[in-house]
Amino acid sequence: MDFEGAARRLRAGFVSSSAAEASGFAADFARTLPADFAISLSGDLGTGKTNFVKGIARGLGITETVKSPSFNIFCVYEIPGGGRLAHIDAYRLSSPEAFDNLLVDEVAPPPRILCVEWPEAVEPALPEIGARLKFSIGADGRHCVKLVD
Repeated sequence: MDFEGAARRLRAGFVSSSAAEASGFAADFARTLPADFAISLSGDLGTGKTNFVKGIARGLGITETVKSPSFNIFCVYEIPGGGRLAHIDAYRLSSPEAFDNLLVDEVAPPPRILCVEWPEAVEPALPEIGARLKFSIGADGRHCVKLVD
């Protein structure tokens, strides 16, 4: 799969029946990303945002356990071969200034894959977003992730 193929699937809405299926797709998606790329992940609690980032980490070759950054605000993982994965949970951040105060550029300078959950309050402070992903759960209980413009 290349990036355009992954983007087409995401624009249509990737629907999964299990966390493993969604994580597997995320790993494949990660392998198509350029070395410096930002992703925003929006959606209600429990819709699969952190699971998707865990899949991205696996696809980038990260073998350490990726945890939800809810309590730490953000976690940084080294990508084998160079670069970093910065996983940020902006739920408790109330403004772009609060995001700036994290000093993400100093802690995880580019090249990096930046994944920001709950980006709404901090979006003006984020670098250019390459993929805006919206997560939801359908009436049938299946999870959906969709690329939105």
